[in-house]
Amino acid sequence: MIEALPRVGLLLGGAAVAWVVLSAASAGSFAAQRRALDARLLEMTTRAVMPGSALACLDAIAGELVEESCEKALFASPEATAASVAYVTAQLSLLADGSEYERRSGANYEAALAGLRRAVETDRFGIVAHVLADRGGCTTDRCNAFGLLRDTSQVSDNLAEHKYETYVMHHASEWLQSALSLMAVNAPSASPSLAASAPSPAPGPPSAPAGKPNGLYFPSSASIPPVSIMSAEPSGPQQQGAPADAAAKAAAAGARKPAAPAATQQARRPANPAAPPGRTASEPAGDQ
Repeated sequence: MIEALPRVGLLLGGAAVAWVVLSAASAGSFAAQRRALDARLLEMTTRAVMPGSALACLDAIAGELVEESCEKALFASPEATAASVAYVTAQLSLLADGSEYERRSGANYEAALAGLRRAVETDRFGIVAHVLADRGGCTTDRCNAFGLLRDTSQVSDNLAEHKYETYVMHHASEWLQSALSLMAVNAPSASPSLAASAPSPAPGPPSAPAGKPNGLYFPSSASIPPVSIMSAEPSGPQQQGAPADAAAKAAAAGARKPAAPAATQQARRPANPAAPPGRTASEPAGDQ
């Protein structure tokens, strides 16, 4: 019995040492986890307070008076809406990891999680309900993520009413109008890539060389007769064949002119000249 006491003491001492080591390791692990959670919380706060960022509207600290302005900013474009969904997803992940750390370490981390939990419970635009339904399969009757919240009424109502989808459908027409306006503005200017990929036009017929005839006749100034403005203009262009007709008429007139004296001499002769004595008028002159 006496011999067994040292052995028991050794075992107890070994267990105590192991417990101390494990406690130190666990404490170091929990400390590392807390530092990681603090860094994530700081990073989200920095994103929300950046100039021009609308993510602060999702932290439930802006109030209802600026709700309309926050709605326009969060749903101004598809990119802004997607950024809001990503931010809420990060909030839910941090809330779940912080609650798990608090449960396992026994440390009080509620001071860091209080503002985050309040922002998720408010869910002014239904984005929390959308993320829970899309990634966690939550419904109004069953949702494991409800265990992270103290008040689930607003999120449950947004799940039933599909509030986020209503906002998206309302602003989708504005996104379409903005896209069409942007296309109309950028339509006249073709991008360099499109201009480079555009097919080259088909070659047209070869043009006539400079100084070579192309089938058209252009008279020179030397070939155009001078025109006097004092003389009467011709009545019309001379018909083809008119010189030949004029020559024929002139020839016919010249042929008729010699016949005129003969006709005159015939007229001057007596109609029946007197026959010489001893001949009758009916005898011919050659019977002498």
